[in-house]
Amino acid sequence: MLFVSIFIYANEKKINNDFFDQEKNSFKDIIKYKSNIQEHNIEEKKSYLKGKASIEYNDIKIQADCIEFNWDNGDLYAIQKEKFAFLQQGNYQYLFKNLHINFNSKKIEAKDFYIKRKNYMIIANRIEKKDQNMSFMKKIKYISDPFFLKNKDNDPDFYLKTNFLKYFHDKKYILSGPVFFYWYKVPMPIFLPFLYIPVKELNRSSYGMIYPKIGIQNKKIYLEDIGLFFPISNFLNFKILSSIYNTDKWNLKTKMEYKLKHYGFFDFNYQYMSRKQHDYQFQWEHNQDSQSDYDANFHANINYNKNLPENNDNEVLSYLSIRKKFSNYLLFMDSYMRQERSKNQVRIKFIIPELIFHMRNRPFNKKNLLLRNTNIENKILIHNFVDFFNQTISFNTVFNQKMSISTYFSFFDSYLKISPKIFYDEFYMCKFPYSCVSNLQKIDFSTEMISVPLNKTLEIKKNTILLIHQIEPVLSFDVSYFPTTFHNEKNIFEKRISIILNNDFDVQIKSTFDKKIKMLQNFIYSFIIDKSSIKWDNFYIVGHTDFTENLGIKYKGGINFVEEKNKRMNKMMYFDFSCNYETSLLSEKKKNEEYKKKGTNRYDYFLFDKKNYAFYSIPLSFKIDFHSNYKDSIDPKKLFNTFLSINGSINITKYWKIDLHINYDPLNQKIMFSNIIFYRDLRSFKMSFNWIPMENPSWHFFIGIKDPNLSDIIQYNEKN
Repeated sequence: MLFVSIFIYANEKKINNDFFDQEKNSFKDIIKYKSNIQEHNIEEKKSYLKGKASIEYNDIKIQADCIEFNWDNGDLYAIQKEKFAFLQQGNYQYLFKNLHINFNSKKIEAKDFYIKRKNYMIIANRIEKKDQNMSFMKKIKYISDPFFLKNKDNDPDFYLKTNFLKYFHDKKYILSGPVFFYWYKVPMPIFLPFLYIPVKELNRSSYGMIYPKIGIQNKKIYLEDIGLFFPISNFLNFKILSSIYNTDKWNLKTKMEYKLKHYGFFDFNYQYMSRKQHDYQFQWEHNQDSQSDYDANFHANINYNKNLPENNDNEVLSYLSIRKKFSNYLLFMDSYMRQERSKNQVRIKFIIPELIFHMRNRPFNKKNLLLRNTNIENKILIHNFVDFFNQTISFNTVFNQKMSISTYFSFFDSYLKISPKIFYDEFYMCKFPYSCVSNLQKIDFSTEMISVPLNKTLEIKKNTILLIHQIEPVLSFDVSYFPTTFHNEKNIFEKRISIILNNDFDVQIKSTFDKKIKMLQNFIYSFIIDKSSIKWDNFYIVGHTDFTENLGIKYKGGINFVEEKNKRMNKMMYFDFSCNYETSLLSEKKKNEEYKKKGTNRYDYFLFDKKNYAFYSIPLSFKIDFHSNYKDSIDPKKLFNTFLSINGSINITKYWKIDLHINYDPLNQKIMFSNIIFYRDLRSFKMSFNWIPMENPSWHFFIGIKDPNLSDIIQYNEKN
């Protein structure tokens, strides 16, 4: 006779975490479990959990209808009769019908298994993990349809299907067999012979292939940025990319990234063009962590181009920078290389080194009431630069010192503030081999007297319209002294008085809600004191007004009086005005009791009547910018420009959108720029058509999958 010891618990949910004691088994951690019914077979060393069963061990949690667990060898079998059982390991969650897992070896075998993430879902008929390095799946579907992921539709519009897939855990990549495309369950005449996807986990890089962007331009296919990426170590990564546009043009790019205590990268790009033209660029960028505790910071950005584009404004700047921090001053030591194109020739200039000593200090303590707010700032710049141009070399040395002393005093309980400043600027430059020396010295003394704002309220219409005026007067005295130099035969004094009136004009309208309209911001007047007269130097006005939330204007203008050689005063006037209007309209939806039925899936924004006629609000938004400026200079030529910009957007449906951009010149009655963009949401895909109907029209068509994991692989580009 065979005796078997069985313990049965029923009729209530049991929670235990002490039955599988560490002294009775080989598990390192405590096993927690609960269920409606529990059976424990001592002879077979098995436990049977039935009815809302769950078990937890280490970072693994399993929930199912029935669980059979062998606490001797660690085998666990879980079965779910309806819906799906639940498996969680760490931060990852999985669903299945049948599961076999071993807690000791971590081997897994499951049926009807699927994984759901934010942007995609993987469904597999079977999954096996027999070792720690690889998992194997059979009959897999990859779905990224957002409506299906949000349970708004029972069937996806698009998915990928393959018969087998392997995931390599150590190298972090996926390798599959032939991948077929399905559109609404119908196979498409498109397939991939295999699929290789590197997977990033926990910000760790892995070996992998970089898929290219494929497009068509002028009826020719091109590949852009196809390559390989592989880490050399945890601190060093290497990437190689190539782009092929046609038989006469291709390029090769390499990039090496490193991160030790600092981070940076090396770039080397090589480009081959027709007629045996070659070009290459080199770049090195190094950055030190801004949160590091080092007192000295080192940064580098080295760029070199063999052939610069034929553009006079094009230049390449390289630099090395070391900055040392002290208690109250900074020391900068920089080196620069500037590469620029001039008259079809490449010009190179070196600045080595550039030393900047910057000190800022408050020498007086707070107990000194008179000088406690005094601030002294001194900056010394020394640099040498070597200029290579037209096979000649010139050496230049520059010395520049700038010192400023500022403080302020408050009077009458801070109603009046006086702020004096002294500024000294000294500049020397020596040029060899020409033995040319030039210098400049300047001393500025200025004082500002600032009063507290003065307020005045005027009632225009009783209890309805108020005019609020606030003015803050500032009186400034400035004296500039230029000592005798090589260019000045005598000392020069310049004296200036500036009156600044910071004005705020607000119109307040009292109604059901209070509304303020700003009319003016500030005036600035400036005068020059000569030996025998006071001359008006300039006048400046600036302001902005917001009439409504969507309608506003900005303006600024002024007059500058310029003294010519014949001692006559000329004036230069300028004015800048801009107006913008922005609104968003929503077509009124007819409120009728007949339209009660709401659409489903992609038509959930429609309301239908009994005859299935639908209403939909069409969002419309547009923005109008009008900009005008006028400038009357000493030159008899007057410059007046006017510019009108219109930007609009309309959603014909929730998934159709049209954007319009137009720039118009009213004076010349000419459209300067126009652009129309069509957008289409296709559930799993997105589509756009960009059209520029100008003198030389151009267009660009794009369709691609939304899924970020496949967006570089499944896409189509074409442009003229």
